[in-house]
Amino acid sequence: MRSAVSVRRMSLVLVLAGTWAPAALQAQSGAKSSSITSDAAVGIRFGTLGLGLELGKLLMDHVSARVGFNFGSLNNTGKQQSGITYDVHLKLKAVEALVDFYPAKRGVMHFTAGLLTNPLTINGDGQPNGSGTFTINNHTYTAAQVGTLTAIGKYPSVSPYLGLGFGTPADRGGRIKFLFDLGVGIGKPKLSLTSTGAASDPTLQADLDVQRDKTQKNLDKVPVYPVISLGLAIHL
Repeated sequence: MRSAVSVRRMSLVLVLAGTWAPAALQAQSGAKSSSITSDAAVGIRFGTLGLGLELGKLLMDHVSARVGFNFGSLNNTGKQQSGITYDVHLKLKAVEALVDFYPAKRGVMHFTAGLLTNPLTINGDGQPNGSGTFTINNHTYTAAQVGTLTAIGKYPSVSPYLGLGFGTPADRGGRIKFLFDLGVGIGKPKLSLTSTGAASDPTLQADLDVQRDKTQKNLDKVPVYPVISLGLAIHL
């Protein structure tokens, strides 16, 4: 009799255990899945690189990676450079591939290193002065002698980037976060100066070369492209 009661009690225990175990495992699984975060964000920025879009991902507690695309344009008429007046067209178009290092675990403040493609191309169309002439290397030429005068400045195709800033793709706090970056693309712009009239005038070509070298020396004084950007990120 006692043996039968013990068997019934053991059966009841096993039934209850069988009912409870799946529920417990499901609850535990749900708790784990709710704690898993994407640690990814998409951001929009505005600054010296133009308007930018980027995607960032936290790789580990102290490191994240991001890629971005920036674009924009600006026109400036009557800009003088080395005695020549230009109508200037600025074209902003750069791609970034960056790695952020966070001193604090899943922090916000970061140091940045990476690569930046040519951030800016400058196209300048030379304009004659009020008397219809150009002064090139202290020599005077008529507009007909010079023809179309064009100055083009470009930064290197790819430059190292170093900087610091605030912002993280880590899921922490609210879904929308403030972004700020301050840095430099390391590289000097290279200038070309051409005119259609120089093809048949060696003297004009020589003066253009001297004029270009003078302007290039001024550009070489600042061997970096400054990067300042502000923006917002939305965590995915």
